[in-house]
Amino acid sequence: MTVAALGRLGAALMLALGLVACTADESPVPEPAGTEFVNWPESLQDLRFRWTAEPGIDLLTGPAVPLRAYLESHRVGDMTGNAKDAYPGFTRAVPHPGKPRDASRSNLPKELWGIQPASSPFGLGAGYPPNTRFYGNEYFHVLELSPIAGGYRAYVCDGQYRIFHENESTNTFEPIYPSWVTDVADFNAVDVWRVEFTDHPPPPTPDAPPMVATDQKGPNPAPLGDVFGPWHISGADRAGFWGPSGSGSYDGWKQRKQLCRDRMPHTEAERHGIYSSKLDTPPATEPAVPGWPDNAL
Repeated sequence: MTVAALGRLGAALMLALGLVACTADESPVPEPAGTEFVNWPESLQDLRFRWTAEPGIDLLTGPAVPLRAYLESHRVGDMTGNAKDAYPGFTRAVPHPGKPRDASRSNLPKELWGIQPASSPFGLGAGYPPNTRFYGNEYFHVLELSPIAGGYRAYVCDGQYRIFHENESTNTFEPIYPSWVTDVADFNAVDVWRVEFTDHPPPPTPDAPPMVATDQKGPNPAPLGDVFGPWHISGADRAGFWGPSGSGSYDGWKQRKQLCRDRMPHTEAERHGIYSSKLDTPPATEPAVPGWPDNAL
């Protein structure tokens, strides 16, 4: 081989090595073992939320940011049984109807019955003993995010079928989803939230910060600061119930349930395999997507 050929071979090898190095540098960095995060409960250290959205919906800025913060906060409070575990700003941004989970809600609009975390005994994750540890991932997909008078209406898919907890009596890790309802098991494995929110709440909230201006993504499972901004959650329900008690509608709930099942990262057969499993060790936890920044700016 000539000196020139050797030179060309050496250059090619250096280029290939450089490409490999660049690829390695750009790959996701796993979370260090034992990392503790601000605003993230100890019992959820091994659980992460993962978000996707329909084309054209930006998860990192604008109205999707308070939407993400609200639903994640709700699910955190559902699992810990404590609304105080919600993200900063939640208390200001979300009304508290003053109804405990076992009290009659007949005088409230349906969209307020379960607007607070741990407000329904039927929410997946609700009712577990304090400090129960949860493992795995919960999958959200923004199906619709549409402007309405004074704010937005969102429909969000919520796949809770890959959340596990430890069953100390059997020394196994079991899904929280009650798959024993076999005839409708997969149909109910994915919820559809309807959430409405406005930046013109009555009365005004002068203490509300402005809407966050930077992309909300990063290595943290929870935001460090208040990302609700001026937004106020006016109604929410995970099964499409809306309007005065004794009236209202499901608002296309069944059709959206099917769309949500189609949008999940696992097929129906894969979901069935997951929520019908009992594991000897906790399931692997995938990192949060898009996650939250590691600074409060």
